[in-house]
Amino acid sequence: MDLIYRFDPFKPLVHQRPTDSAGAIRELLQGNRRLFDLIEKMQHAAEDSSAEPSQTIVPVDLLSMGLPFFPGASLDQAPFALVLGCSDARVPIESIFDQSFNDLFVVRIAGNVLGTECLGSFDYAVRHLGDSLKAVVVLGHTGCGAVTAAVDTYLNPNDYADIAFTHALRSLIDRVLTAVRGAAHSFERHWGHDIVHHPGYRAALVEASVYLNAAITAFDLQREIASAGGDSSLAVYYGACDISNMLVRPDPSDAAGDEPNLQKALASTDDFLELADHLVRIISTGELLR
Repeated sequence: MDLIYRFDPFKPLVHQRPTDSAGAIRELLQGNRRLFDLIEKMQHAAEDSSAEPSQTIVPVDLLSMGLPFFPGASLDQAPFALVLGCSDARVPIESIFDQSFNDLFVVRIAGNVLGTECLGSFDYAVRHLGDSLKAVVVLGHTGCGAVTAAVDTYLNPNDYADIAFTHALRSLIDRVLTAVRGAAHSFERHWGHDIVHHPGYRAALVEASVYLNAAITAFDLQREIASAGGDSSLAVYYGACDISNMLVRPDPSDAAGDEPNLQKALASTDDFLELADHLVRIISTGELLR
């Protein structure tokens, strides 16, 4: 299989950027779908050594890549979306959404949680890049180490002493624990207290907490933008990248097949109970708790 990036210097330069939040989210989801399709093609080629050679051509040009077209020129910073993601090396934001230079304003921190420094970056983007920004996304991912550490701290409180005197690590874990507690209470409502003894409970709690944590962060970020007098049309979305196939979704359901999706930030704190129960119902039908 040949993967070819092709530049045609005579092709007309037409680079359309999203003009509203719906267009921005659509572009991100289409990019994630392109990545998924490319991975799938390469996996099939690797599995079938007898398959006929194939080519995948990716058209590129300097303008669509967000690079200066003429020597010595420079472009103004003009991202169409702002993304808060995890610092995990397996989930590079631009690659997940198949975006290039100058498309995304990215902030990455373990556990995709909000802290003072993160909020400072967001405040800068909203104030100074508001003309180009159309959407905000909080992206978690399955198998997140920060979420797993928070789950282990919740399940074994005595181990909290290991991080209690490390302020930076304690601060990060404490932020994720809100999602972990919410997910754990939903599991108990669904299964009863004995669920904590199920061999698959820890993995199930991690999975539910990943999605709930992204939703909580998106809700907090939405409030921060509103309180700072940000553009009310700057929609905030959330989701998580499944590192087994790199698809982005707001929950682990297979109902949508191979279609990526993102969900708008919840409107009120009352919605989180329903979301946690929704996540637990989905996970309870899977392999982890059978």
